[in-house]
Amino acid sequence: MMANDENSIKVTRSNTAPWNHGPIQRATAEQLLSDKKFGTFLVRQSEHYPGDYTLSIKDDSKIQHYRVKILSNGSYTVDDEIFFDDLKLLVEHYELDADGLCCRLEQALCNNSTNMNGVCDSIDSVPLTSSLLPPTQSTIEYKDLTIGKIIGSGEFAEVYEGTYRKSRVAIKVLKEPNSAALFLHEADIMSSLKHPNLVQLLGVAQSPDNVIYLVTEFMAKGSLLHYLTTRGRSVIYKTDLLSFAIDTCEGLSYLEQNHIVHRDVAASNVLIADDNTAKVSDFGLAKSAGDNGCERIKCRTKWTAPEALESKKYTHKSDIWSYGILLWEIYSYGRCPYPRIPANEVLINLKQGHRMEPPDGCPPEIGDIMRQSWLNDPDKRPTFSNVLDKLKQIRERLPSS
Repeated sequence: MMANDENSIKVTRSNTAPWNHGPIQRATAEQLLSDKKFGTFLVRQSEHYPGDYTLSIKDDSKIQHYRVKILSNGSYTVDDEIFFDDLKLLVEHYELDADGLCCRLEQALCNNSTNMNGVCDSIDSVPLTSSLLPPTQSTIEYKDLTIGKIIGSGEFAEVYEGTYRKSRVAIKVLKEPNSAALFLHEADIMSSLKHPNLVQLLGVAQSPDNVIYLVTEFMAKGSLLHYLTTRGRSVIYKTDLLSFAIDTCEGLSYLEQNHIVHRDVAASNVLIADDNTAKVSDFGLAKSAGDNGCERIKCRTKWTAPEALESKKYTHKSDIWSYGILLWEIYSYGRCPYPRIPANEVLINLKQGHRMEPPDGCPPEIGDIMRQSWLNDPDKRPTFSNVLDKLKQIRERLPSS
């Protein structure tokens, strides 16, 4: 019963989306879009391919129309290269990147106008309501936040130290409003996950000027990569390295059990708490393991499994490859993988069978886990649960202090 309810919600969200105009004709779509600005779009049912859709976009001088095919497995595609679970995800993707279309989807044209010109408010300018946030997502009152100094910066967002109701928190702020869909996707994933080795989302806030904030627990010692490179061998003991490896594997094993593929496992995406607990963070690229579609994402070549680099399909087995690279980072005290090999030559080397040697001083059992994680056949790589068991056995064999 639950599965049927979830599926009906998924279909309803796409069918009732404001940009879905249903069975209107091409001429009507062109008339609706003719006086709108560049990048305004709508979705309609296809006239010539019953069951499919058409994406109509206002280009510079004319209206462009793209067929959206629904494949036998239920996925949606415009170009037979990138596939999406539903129409809403397809639209969100092209709102972020034109990716072969005439332009990026800039502005949705509502099918049921709520303002004078019938143009929907964009995702970054509407209030945070239940129709925008995932149903499980908690909202935070902006007035309860105090934003302090910047402590990190990435491609889509900056991270600030702050307080929420007198508790110390990290506050992630969008750099570009057009990244809002990706930002809220990260909030959606994080809100469904609770584990001591995953960074915990506290909620999402929106300021009066429509800036979106992701509020998480504060991790006082920063990223694992920063921790390793700024302290080194004189401060960090072998037992600390093993603890970081186990903590991270605990978090990733939990994701594996809950059918979530992280897709960006690296030391820079693991954060360290005051008590030295390591926690996996940055779920902006995470997705359900059941989503088998190809997707173009900006990946870290040196951390990504060769099959994922080539097919753009990510699985728990590609995450375990990345975890092997993360282990190498841990035991090399934060060195960049594949030293002296340019990123664009890594895949060629991997296909020829070359692999990194474990770092100097790395325990042989850890080196074996790295090698197993980098097996060419994904099916022969271990699961996170397998690796976690081995790591715990290694810890049990350590002499008590």
